[in-house]
Amino acid sequence: MALKMRYLELNRKVRDARMLAIQGIAEAGSGHPGASFSAAEIMGVLYFHKMKHRPSDPLWEERDYFINSKAHSAPGFYAVLSIAGYIDSKEIKTLRKLGSRLQGHPVRYSERQKNHSFPGIEYSGGSEGIGLSVSIGIALAKKRDGEKNRVYTLIGDGESNEGQIWEAAMAASKFRLDNLVAILDRNMIQQDGFTEEIMPLDPVRDKWAAFNWNVVEVNGHKIEQIIDALSRIEKVEDKPSIIIANTTKGKGIKHMANNPQWHGKAPPKKHVPILLEELQSEILIAPSIIAGEPENYEEKVRRAERAGADLIHLDIMDGKFVPTTSFFADTIKHLRKISSIPFDAHLMIEKPVNHVEDYIDAGCDIVTVHVEACNEMEFVEINKMLLKAGISPGIAINPGTQFPSWLIEHLDNIDVMIIMSVNPGFAGQKFIPESLDKMAGTVKILKSNNYKGFIEADGGIDATTLQQVFDAGARIMVAGNAVYGSPDINSNIIQLRHKANVAIETKLLELATINDMRSDWIKSRKNMLIPLARELGIEEDLHAIK
Repeated sequence: MALKMRYLELNRKVRDARMLAIQGIAEAGSGHPGASFSAAEIMGVLYFHKMKHRPSDPLWEERDYFINSKAHSAPGFYAVLSIAGYIDSKEIKTLRKLGSRLQGHPVRYSERQKNHSFPGIEYSGGSEGIGLSVSIGIALAKKRDGEKNRVYTLIGDGESNEGQIWEAAMAASKFRLDNLVAILDRNMIQQDGFTEEIMPLDPVRDKWAAFNWNVVEVNGHKIEQIIDALSRIEKVEDKPSIIIANTTKGKGIKHMANNPQWHGKAPPKKHVPILLEELQSEILIAPSIIAGEPENYEEKVRRAERAGADLIHLDIMDGKFVPTTSFFADTIKHLRKISSIPFDAHLMIEKPVNHVEDYIDAGCDIVTVHVEACNEMEFVEINKMLLKAGISPGIAINPGTQFPSWLIEHLDNIDVMIIMSVNPGFAGQKFIPESLDKMAGTVKILKSNNYKGFIEADGGIDATTLQQVFDAGARIMVAGNAVYGSPDINSNIIQLRHKANVAIETKLLELATINDMRSDWIKSRKNMLIPLARELGIEEDLHAIK
């Protein structure tokens, strides 16, 4: 069985995997954060959503196989296996230590190797270029036996220098292994530098196509694109498939990202609390398509996706719960056909319990209802429908509504909470400053009850208010006029990203100062902090660094 996690749940678990991995690497004093982070979404989608596997029965005969050919991503691999339920998360602190089951490169589990591995690891990695050949052997055996297991293989662009990769590519095509999926972690960096300077791999898509593989190219950090590619591949017959996942080495920690120095380098243990804060501070931008020019929703979705939006926010207004009418499930169903970007549906409607199935069928990834529009019994019913359908449930609270105590016992099944910073019903309203105190107070209640989901800010979010709602606890930012209020959507989203970076760096600097490591932290990120120096007020700090 596959775990089939919901979109926001999966997003959070991938973040948790990065957090676990960096703790293990720092504790060990060695390891590979770059590769662990570039492949986090890939491994997360496989183990948390796509592959058939049973942590309670790792040798289940109907399982899909994962072969980690780029085995130096072991810390990230172990973290994903831990979150999936194969080992206790505390064991990550034993990474690379004498007697640990979590060695620098994974060891295939067997009775003979049980002290150096654990059930669930299918392949002993370390020697580059071999994993694809092993995968072909498994896939060929399963195909000849008439079994339906699929084999997923993670390969690196550095190891693609090895001739054995290309020999295996020929063999897989010869045997028509449509049960084999290779995923290339195309992060453009290998052990001693950038791949295109050492041994150019491009045009990599054309090379795999020439070997008669079905080739799909995606952004390897977009969960929805990986899921969509894997689903389409299942329909391919008589040839193997490869997903070229364009990624960033070290994704998630800015001074590690796209930096060859962090291929195999551990951060200082004292930096770990700040690194964990950075990973938890990721901001998702969700343009609201009712803003700007009326209608033309299809073009708005396409332009926002091209500009790098994380979600599309869909404001559903019925003219009853709120005075304005927007669009309904039929419009969303049409939009779903043109894009795989996650749809964040915000139902501002009466009696949502009677309509939520329409939005499930329309292809929404997140569905949020208002606490003012349903009682506890109705919310529980809505929640059950969404969870059963694999959709992230959310709840929204208006500026004048107090946090309802009955929500507390349902927090484990709520993936997102929208704290409105305007009164709902109209696009383009001004931000209500008093909503900041409410958001901060709500976040305090949620944290005290161990809430693990997202806080979403909706209403008047722009370059002047983003940092304020970030400081209050929001990590999903709904932006309407700030994105669609002028024609240059790309520049508008870039500006929001810039403000998000300033907000995050400000928070990290505060944490570094509290922990008496301000100078050390600034030195570790000097190159990326220079462009932000004036906004962060750190010009003198940077001048003091030799």
